[in-house]
Amino acid sequence: MKSENPQNRNLRDIFGKFATGVCAISFYGKDKKPRGITVNSFASVSLNPPLTLWCIDNSSDVYEEIIDKDKYIFNFLSEDQLGIAKLLSMKSNHSLDGEEFIDHEFGLILKNSLGWIACSRKEIIPSGDHSIIIGNVDNFEILSKNKKPLLFWSGEFKNKIS
Repeated sequence: MKSENPQNRNLRDIFGKFATGVCAISFYGKDKKPRGITVNSFASVSLNPPLTLWCIDNSSDVYEEIIDKDKYIFNFLSEDQLGIAKLLSMKSNHSLDGEEFIDHEFGLILKNSLGWIACSRKEIIPSGDHSIIIGNVDNFEILSKNKKPLLFWSGEFKNKIS
């Protein structure tokens, strides 16, 4: 979908009227360095078996690196993690060096996040200009019940919809 097409822009705008939470997918890169990407396409799929999904743009600069990953972590970002969300949403800037995290065999657990889910890849479904990645939930933890979530709405990061 090319955003310069007015019809596509309108479709993108209506998609943006659905508020979503924001998470950072974290993983170790091919160079073994901590990496991540911001996504707002997380969805729960099933409780039995426990499954999640998310989508990645086929033209993402980390597509090849992510698509080959067997393990990754969803970090649900709190409102005070706007900086991480913006950093990891930029092209060619997916490094988590300098961020506080807990090392985990599936990736990195970002400190100060609301919680995390460790997943192993189950299936990848090519669909349009994105790929849908379905993951098995292998582990999870709620880190904070009192913090508020970072939201994405109408093309912007928000800490509340007003």
